[in-house]
Amino acid sequence: MRKKSPHPPWAVRHRKPGTELKRISGRYYLYGAASEYDKITKKTKKKSLGILGSITEKDGFIPSPKAVLRESKSKPLAAEQVYAYEYGFSSWLKQRLEQSGIEAALQRHFPALWKYIIAMAYCRLLHQSPLKNVPFHLSTADLMAQLGTAAFTDREVSHNLRLLGGMRAQMAQYMRDSFDNQQCVLMDATPIVCHSKNIGLAQQGYNSRMNFDTQFTLLYLYSAKTMEPLFFRIIPGNVREISGMKNTVKESGLTDCIFIADKGFYSESNKKELVQLGLPFIIPLKRNNASVDYNKLPCMDASTMYFSFRKRPVFFHQQSTASEVPNEKLCLFLDGALKEQERQDYLRRIGEEPEECSREKYLQKAPAMGTLALLHNTALTPEKVFEEYKGRCEIEQLFDHLKNTLDASVSHMQNEEALQGWMFVNHIAMQVLCQLWDKLKKAPLNKTQMLNKKFSVADAIRHLAGIQKIMINSPQEHYLTECNVSTKTLLKKLGISIT
Repeated sequence: MRKKSPHPPWAVRHRKPGTELKRISGRYYLYGAASEYDKITKKTKKKSLGILGSITEKDGFIPSPKAVLRESKSKPLAAEQVYAYEYGFSSWLKQRLEQSGIEAALQRHFPALWKYIIAMAYCRLLHQSPLKNVPFHLSTADLMAQLGTAAFTDREVSHNLRLLGGMRAQMAQYMRDSFDNQQCVLMDATPIVCHSKNIGLAQQGYNSRMNFDTQFTLLYLYSAKTMEPLFFRIIPGNVREISGMKNTVKESGLTDCIFIADKGFYSESNKKELVQLGLPFIIPLKRNNASVDYNKLPCMDASTMYFSFRKRPVFFHQQSTASEVPNEKLCLFLDGALKEQERQDYLRRIGEEPEECSREKYLQKAPAMGTLALLHNTALTPEKVFEEYKGRCEIEQLFDHLKNTLDASVSHMQNEEALQGWMFVNHIAMQVLCQLWDKLKKAPLNKTQMLNKKFSVADAIRHLAGIQKIMINSPQEHYLTECNVSTKTLLKKLGISIT
């Protein structure tokens, strides 16, 4: 015969296996219980596992706060439905694209793909991500919620990239719409190794790194004034870079384009080809070039022919050349501060590197120290010619950094359309990076330094990405993680509001 429980039915019905009902001071409580074997008494005994809650006739079972806390600690994070998303960089990127007009332009030229392009640029900027990792990075970013779309699948990433790559006309129009037609630009050619047998542009070529692998060449036009990337075009790796420039300029629509070369470019054949292409040029000459007359130097710094560049005087002498090129002139510049710096540096190295440097060599090199010789056929003043060339040096350093940041030197694309699409995504990313760099170098960090002295572009991106959105159970329940002092400084100096 079953023994009748001494407890009322309304309390007993809450007792389940693994629990124990207790009456304490006239009130009922439910405890966790388990049985364990006692090796000494060789008997099974009951073990209490702590209170689970109280029981009343009116309210039934009422969980104990302590029991709820214990249970929450024992659950895995996913069971709590707590998710962390990258938020800071996503929010800044969305704001920047809106404010700069890039988002509106993408919507206009790529109405079906603009969200995809922004998402892909995000992955390149923050993660330098290869295609295979794009879906994962997007699944952990708040950007997709801000764009109002779901993260893209592997198939969608590949399919959309090929669609984008087949829209060269729209890409070219987007780039033409983003710059002023009348401006000085400089051109850059970057060889990119590509081992795919499915890309006709990948041909066996040669570059300055003595690399003869199959490669294609990425030609770029940059603004000499704003340092922004303007226009790109891909040519086969076995075609000379200078030969591809004319069609690149033609497709870009630029009508006032000056080619600004680097120091290794000059040769009579290269100059002749530029003239045949109808491209005005500014070409630096090496200091041992026989065309440069250093006998004029003793009187240059005693003349009134100078201008101020970065708060120091730069003396110059300009003369027409005996070349058949119309309006060709040779400008010789002397920077006294640079001359003194080079002189001291060489004298120091005589003691440190006697095998490479000597007093005899110093006497040979000294007349040319602090000088720059520029050959050009433009209507620009010597001061403007000097400024445009110095701008090229800054742009080279900037874009070497940007290309390294984007890890865009090697391509493993297996489809030519995908390659074109991938390069356009990188173009958008480089536009954004350039704007971020411009803000860093113009925003004051303190009374004597700009913000870029403390934060690089990569630093700024990492600080922004460190701000996360923590969501609990639903998008409506969320909060942003705290910022450290360094991140707060960056946001304040850049005038960025992440809320």
